Amino acid sequence: MNNIIDLINLLQITRVQPQYGYSIAGKNMRQGNIAEHHYLVTMIGWQLAELVNSKGAKIDTLKVLKFCLLHDVGEIFGGDIGMYYAKANPKARNAAKKFEEENQRFLSQYFGNKKEVLNLTKEILESNSDEAHIAKIADYLEVTHYKLFNDQLKGKDHVLVAPKLTEKVSKIKDKIAKKELLTFINIWSKKMSKYNSFLDASTDALKV
Repeated sequence: MNNIIDLINLLQITRVQPQYGYSIAGKNMRQGNIAEHHYLVTMIGWQLAELVNSKGAKIDTLKVLKFCLLHDVGEIFGGDIGMYYAKANPKARNAAKKFEEENQRFLSQYFGNKKEVLNLTKEILESNSDEAHIAKIADYLEVTHYKLFNDQLKGKDHVLVAPKLTEKVSKIKDKIAKKELLTFINIWSKKMSKYNSFLDASTDALKV
């Protein structure tokens, strides 16, 4: 019980731990934090899982939610790097992943279900299941929409993210989930390419 109380205190850090990866993108109206990111990724992951399951897929929605809530928990102590820097410097990306993995291992001792948390964090890092892939897709989507919201979205962002989303979907074993998500990504990609600003996106979203 004491460990769970300590975990609650540690998780408060997510409110103020910034996502440093956005710092070099420019035009920062405000710096995002891990708590906001986890919440939004979880909302997106939940809806993607519900979407494919409504079409007959067999995706464990609860597992998707757990992945979304845990995927960046290791960044409580830092380690976030930008997507473009990671692409330009693979050694730095690997080092950041190792640092995050060690942080996750350390934090697992505060969870009442330590073994499950270790397995989940390992699975999300290695993308070993359909649920892990969907959580990662939700992560990429949130990152892109945050940039749109923050007036940081560039054409090259869309060019970089869209193929990554398609790559993740292509690894999904559930045939129905794969088909539905490929359709979703295609529609999403076309819609995102039309947005020049958050104002365009928010106005379009409010159309009835």
